[in-house]
Amino acid sequence: MAPVQVLSKPQALAALELAKSSLGLRPGDCVMCAVYERSRSDRVLENAEGVVVLDRFGSRHGHLLVISRAHLEGSGELGWERYAALQRLAFEATLALEATLDPARVFVAALGSSEPIATSYPHYHIHVVPIARHDDDARPARVFSWSAGIVQYDEDERRELIGRLKQAHRERELVL
Repeated sequence: MAPVQVLSKPQALAALELAKSSLGLRPGDCVMCAVYERSRSDRVLENAEGVVVLDRFGSRHGHLLVISRAHLEGSGELGWERYAALQRLAFEATLALEATLDPARVFVAALGSSEPIATSYPHYHIHVVPIARHDDDARPARVFSWSAGIVQYDEDERRELIGRLKQAHRERELVL
């Protein structure tokens, strides 16, 4: 099932500002911390160190975020145990995407700016992005930017995709 809509970058930036204002953030508040706290319905997986959510501003259908529970900004702040637990979530998210969407490839990248900017935040997070096909559109520079716009889901599509990803994860756990 394809996403309902793709917003252009200017449309996406406007939608992001509206979404941020709905979170009730004060100046200096961390957007990723707020997403973590308010993402109950978007959660696909979680463990003691983080959560996997369907990115409401993803560059591709099925784009997931692994968000650290603790507000930490750099890999060096995580320590090995927390880093490994977050990477485990990225691995499990990759397997759920592969089972659910059958992508040509899944890109995994720890991104985040050193300072808050319109499309990124310093809170440590990992992107897990399914790539539908091998072509010019699958270059990392395009995948990890909003140049081609962002995916928007209607509520039914969002819930259905999250449910399918959770089910794929549960089925895999039963096999182990």
